[in-house]
Amino acid sequence: MTEEPDKKSHLDFLAYPPCFLKDIFREGLDGVRDIYREETGTGLKSCVPPYCSNDPENIYSDIWNTSTIEDFPDAVVSDGFDDLFRKEFIEQLIGKGYFKSAWNTAVNKQFEKSGFEDPDYTVYAVIPFILFIDKNKLDGLPAPRRWSDLLEPQFRNKIIVSGSEGNPIDVPLLYFYKEHGEKGLRQLAANTKAIWHAARIARTAGTSDPSGVAVYIQSLFFAECCPRTDATSIVWPEDGACTSPLYLLMKESKMNEMTAITNYITGSELGQKCAQSCFLSLNPHVDNKLPENASFKWLGWDFIKSHDITEMRKLVKSIFVSEYEKTGKGGGQ
Repeated sequence: MTEEPDKKSHLDFLAYPPCFLKDIFREGLDGVRDIYREETGTGLKSCVPPYCSNDPENIYSDIWNTSTIEDFPDAVVSDGFDDLFRKEFIEQLIGKGYFKSAWNTAVNKQFEKSGFEDPDYTVYAVIPFILFIDKNKLDGLPAPRRWSDLLEPQFRNKIIVSGSEGNPIDVPLLYFYKEHGEKGLRQLAANTKAIWHAARIARTAGTSDPSGVAVYIQSLFFAECCPRTDATSIVWPEDGACTSPLYLLMKESKMNEMTAITNYITGSELGQKCAQSCFLSLNPHVDNKLPENASFKWLGWDFIKSHDITEMRKLVKSIFVSEYEKTGKGGGQ
């Protein structure tokens, strides 16, 4: 096993799980390596870097840029619409049929109609973004029930988007752009009072802090971190939570010898640990403890594979921030 390799070499398995899951991944891989050795007679060459995929010290940060499948790890776990959704990568490797989904069962029933299943990418869990409400700051307004409600003039300066100042989380913005175009994205930005770090939202919502607002666009994980449940509420939008994927890319040619990896990533043990951290599992045996009618938005594979999503991420941020800054708003992190 190569845990933190000092030179780039071919890997069986490369993993970039979300930071909150990194220790869980490392622990789970101990058992996976034993099974892999029993099944193949060799050790699993794997790497779970201590840094993010875009860290300048990351020697595997450019794996998306290879045009040769032999140079790509046999299996990769990552999250979000990152470099492995780049147009170049989809054209060079995805589009040539080198990868195969690891799902061989039906997915969790709450995901059945959302369209997450794909022949190439294996989405095994999602990060949901919901509406987090400070009931004391609604000032008589009804709480929004759908994402489009946030575009109404009555929510002017009553919205805070998670991220950091000048750098909003782009996942919800992608969905607004797809469904409402540039005009809708600018309307959302005009109604936004500030862009805050998700932890600051959790600290502020439900308090008397005058810088807080009625509606926060927040990930479920950080919304659940807020202890003031009497003054706040999580609204699961009627049209579905916006989602960011946790996914596996598995070479079809390596499926048989990598069953230890695929069983672990799509299995109920990891799925349950994901669910406990509000990374909702697609495994059919995992109870994500969601509202009965909870549903999910998904950009759609046709949309993803026919657009340059990494460039679109930059575009939606630039549109949003340019409109947001027109009014001189801010608020820090």
